Amino acid sequence: MKEKKNYYIFLGDLKVDVSEEVYKGYWQETNRENYLKRLDKENRLGYFSEFVSDEVARSMEERLIDKAVDLEKLVEVKMQIEALNRALDNLSPDEREIIQALFYEEITQRDLAKKLNISQGAVFRRKEKILKKLKVLLEDWKEK
Repeated sequence: MKEKKNYYIFLGDLKVDVSEEVYKGYWQETNRENYLKRLDKENRLGYFSEFVSDEVARSMEERLIDKAVDLEKLVEVKMQIEALNRALDNLSPDEREIIQALFYEEITQRDLAKKLNISQGAVFRRKEKILKKLKVLLEDWKEK
């Protein structure tokens, strides 16, 4: 004869006897909550209630700051990208086409040479000339 299994749920220090159905429902919901919390943690999501704590008196701003992000570095990179875009605007359409193909579309020098109906060496020399021009334009930006 099969022995009847007892099911318990702990509420604080209190051990509560429950039916199998309640026990399974409780653990199904608990496991779901834990799964969602893991997803939130992996995706770096937080809830307002997590920031409210009597333990330490900190402002909401202090609680939300992500110390893994270097804001100054982000601003600097954004400024560099804007400067690069301004420098690219100073290129001729032909120069811009070469830079676009080689660095943004990642077309090989050989394929670009075929497309433009010039030698691979000519593509290389034009690329080097354009990069020197961009370097001068970007050095002007650094001095500002």
